[in-house]
Amino acid sequence: MSETIQKIIGSCEPIKYSGNTTGCLLLHGFTSSPFELRFLADYLHKKNFTVQAPLLPGHGLSPEFLKNINWQTWYAAAKNELFELRKQCSSVFIIGQSMGALLALHLSAHYQVNGVAALSPALQLQNRFASLSHLIHKVYPFYKKSTGPDIHAEIENIAYDKIPLKAVSQLLKLSKHIKDDLQDIYIPVLIIYARQDHVVSPKGAVYIYERLSSKEKRILALDESFHIMTLDVEKEIVFTELNKFILRSK
Repeated sequence: MSETIQKIIGSCEPIKYSGNTTGCLLLHGFTSSPFELRFLADYLHKKNFTVQAPLLPGHGLSPEFLKNINWQTWYAAAKNELFELRKQCSSVFIIGQSMGALLALHLSAHYQVNGVAALSPALQLQNRFASLSHLIHKVYPFYKKSTGPDIHAEIENIAYDKIPLKAVSQLLKLSKHIKDDLQDIYIPVLIIYARQDHVVSPKGAVYIYERLSSKEKRILALDESFHIMTLDVEKEIVFTELNKFILRSK
């Protein structure tokens, strides 16, 4: 069954809000959906920005649909969304969460945007077996999430409860590719990471920050949040910092 026929999981639908000529492209994380970005999308829309948060290929359906997706397919979908947003807006910002942060950085290295924000960038995974996913998936196609909660706050995210290991290997290929992109990024960049992240290592955020060519760059650490900061206890701080970043970089 194709993705177009398969029904999208409730509340995982893409988000599109019309606003002024400043556009915000929001990219969700691995195994997740635009659901994790809905509060941020609402906040930015109230600031009168135009907002798009697409559902990336293989997501919002079932883990089986993610198994055979490569990172280039995620990137192509994000690029198409960027091009559509650029038709409507004179200023465009990309805000990515986790895997979405890597896609955002990759886009900003190759296409003209006004700024990019990387939230909990998935450059280095905490799971020590992730690097073997390209081998393990042949014997164990899926594994249950067990690295601890992604959110400190008492709120549920809508995401897959098991992860296709073949897709993890694609995420790692994307992260490796991004390392070569960082020196080609000159636009304003905001990086926000959580010290208590159970999914990705905070060292990845620092690695990105140190290797950017951008003159205008800022890195911010959160003390109370876990991985999905857009739903967590310090989300208002994240939203406020993003708004200031956009207004400063327009």
